[in-house]
Amino acid sequence: MTVLAPRLARWWARFLGQGEAQAPPTPDLAHRLARLQLAAGRRVAAPWAGAYRSAFRGTGLEFAGVREYAPGDDSRAVDWRVTARTGRLAVRLYREERDRTVLFVVDASAVMEAGSGDRTLRDLAAEAVATIGAAALASGDRVGLLVWADRRVALHAPRRRPESLLAITRALLTLPPGAGDFDAAGALGEARRVLRRRGVLVLVSPMVGVPPRGELAAAALRHDLVVVRVWDPDAGCGTSRAAAPARGTGGAGAAVRPAHPSPESLAGLPLTAISLEPASHVPLSIASAFARRAEAVRA
Repeated sequence: MTVLAPRLARWWARFLGQGEAQAPPTPDLAHRLARLQLAAGRRVAAPWAGAYRSAFRGTGLEFAGVREYAPGDDSRAVDWRVTARTGRLAVRLYREERDRTVLFVVDASAVMEAGSGDRTLRDLAAEAVATIGAAALASGDRVGLLVWADRRVALHAPRRRPESLLAITRALLTLPPGAGDFDAAGALGEARRVLRRRGVLVLVSPMVGVPPRGELAAAALRHDLVVVRVWDPDAGCGTSRAAAPARGTGGAGAAVRPAHPSPESLAGLPLTAISLEPASHVPLSIASAFARRAEAVRA
């Protein structure tokens, strides 16, 4: 890792060098950034990425040309003008317009510093954002980030560029230790102001305590709402397989052990819920949830 760190620092500088100067990542940060980005790239190439496009349809359809009719084509797609002009039955083709915005709202409160082994809930959140964000970019959508604790911590305007996702991932992993509790109602209210047109709103949080059902329902009516609940049942305890003690806000090796959230706290709300733990296969868990949503949309 000592040899790779300067190379990774130059790699990140190439993508993130515009704007304000940024300090080169530490060897640990460079390793975590590279691991997340390379993993996200592999997952986009995998077949599961289609689950995202099926779950969150584009804003409409645009005309893409005509072709000769083939058995099984929908008769409603027949272009009678072209058919009359050419003497051959022709059908109109359309392609999906992708102009959606995905806004990630990520909890930055003290509880996100909890974890077991060498991973925190924030690390798990960054992996979920990298995975969903990479699929969104591959589909032609924009990605943005709102980081919130008891107030706004950071905002990255939605962009349709790969370097935007790199900047978002880096921002999540370089946040200072969180403090205070997560004001979910305030975060959702700010998200609705940032995301003015209908889009995809992804809330990433342990969802500790009673969720603001009214604000969640209001957000779900305006946008496609996804709640990614990150959780570590061993937070603060460490494990026999741990490479390092859990990180936390109280100094080296310290950890915050939050109260366990209720799995039923989101029941009945019009949203897509995903639960992730350090042992979860993150892309498979996300793909499964998106596939279920796609089936519900088609039904």
